[in-house]
Amino acid sequence: MRKLIPALLVLAIAASCNRANDYQKVIHDPNLYSRLTGQLTEIMTFNIFTPPVASRVYAYSHLAAYEVMAKGDSNYTSLDGQLKGLVNMPKPQAGKQIDYPYASMVAMLEVGKTLTFSNATMDSIVNALKETALDHGMPDSMESHSKAYGLNVAKAVLAWSKKDNYAQTRSAAKYTVPEEEGKWIPTPPAYIQAVEPHWRTIRSIVMDSASQFAPPPPAAFSKDSTSEFYGWAKQVYDTVNNLSDEQKAIASFWDCNGFKVNVVGHAMFATKAMTPGGHWMGIIGIVCKDKQVDFSKTIQTYTLVSFALMDAFISCWDAKYTWALIRPESVINQYIDASWKPFLQTPPFPEYTSGHSEISSAAATVLEHLYGTNVSFRDSTERAWGWPDRNFTSLRQAADEAGISRFYGGIHYRQSIAVAKDQGLRLGNHVMTKLQTSKHAEKLAAE
Repeated sequence: MRKLIPALLVLAIAASCNRANDYQKVIHDPNLYSRLTGQLTEIMTFNIFTPPVASRVYAYSHLAAYEVMAKGDSNYTSLDGQLKGLVNMPKPQAGKQIDYPYASMVAMLEVGKTLTFSNATMDSIVNALKETALDHGMPDSMESHSKAYGLNVAKAVLAWSKKDNYAQTRSAAKYTVPEEEGKWIPTPPAYIQAVEPHWRTIRSIVMDSASQFAPPPPAAFSKDSTSEFYGWAKQVYDTVNNLSDEQKAIASFWDCNGFKVNVVGHAMFATKAMTPGGHWMGIIGIVCKDKQVDFSKTIQTYTLVSFALMDAFISCWDAKYTWALIRPESVINQYIDASWKPFLQTPPFPEYTSGHSEISSAAATVLEHLYGTNVSFRDSTERAWGWPDRNFTSLRQAADEAGISRFYGGIHYRQSIAVAKDQGLRLGNHVMTKLQTSKHAEKLAAE
């Protein structure tokens, strides 16, 4: 059973009581950056951020860190001028000693704090980071100059973020459920209204438009038992009724339902979990640690994958609200078996296409460009929710499993998962071909 997270995890920074002049060894540890990203995930989990909104926080937070890092590492290229409207990013002041890894973490945390409204928590993390740096010998003036530069970059990224139409979507009209057979309707047990119906109007990061990777139309809705669409629903019904233990384990491991409504008798309560994007943030930390990449490469990885995640949610939500396709649970209850329930709880938004499949395919594609196609790893991201680790021989295997998990869960048609996989693949390749981050161009490796 998933655990309700009672409090945020404490930042795991080992501070020394004596000045040891080894601040570079401590502060430049790429695993520290991954732990800070984990803290950001914990904050969004605790405050129940929706998956699309969480992806936006990751993208802007890591962008701020990347822009600082790129100014201090000649192997990387700034994204100034490469992203829509992102121009004139702040440059470090001449003559000021700056520790760029430290400044990049300050920038990431400042953007994360602002976008999650978590002032007290983030301030405590920043203070712990500062104390660790100073205790390990970072000169006071360097810490001060580094922090100032990180905050300056964060301010510029936040100003850019305000132009993405997010604020306008907060006050936009609620979704009106179409009075048309075959269209999405709210599902039990809570019958929650549609989540983020205007997300496709958010400015994309790398895509030209929300519909750039639009899928083909789904099969036409039909109650005819010989029709293609009815076959889609019947396949879900038959599969969920005969799930193996392994299929149940796969569905549970990748569920990542940030707001699961539980009904016990007459009581109803919710439990929390990280978003599917947060799961992939965790995988990045594992891969970077396994590959022993340096601080700069770690930030590059988080940034590019977070871009793919944000654009994938925009792309997927464009398809969802274009087609507003009915969920398997609703079809099966109305036309096949009124008492049937899916293995997983159906999310509160239209079915076509699968968000898990598209974002996972996009993330895996970016990671393949960076690390190759034969990256094996042990995924331990779900330990906090009581699920055992899973081993994967490749990033693609993990992404495919994340996609098919929604079919096993009874909340997606299998064809929606396949189409979304292709969307994510094309989007991930687009991110890596359109943006130049490394001065040594990344190529998809065939190990």
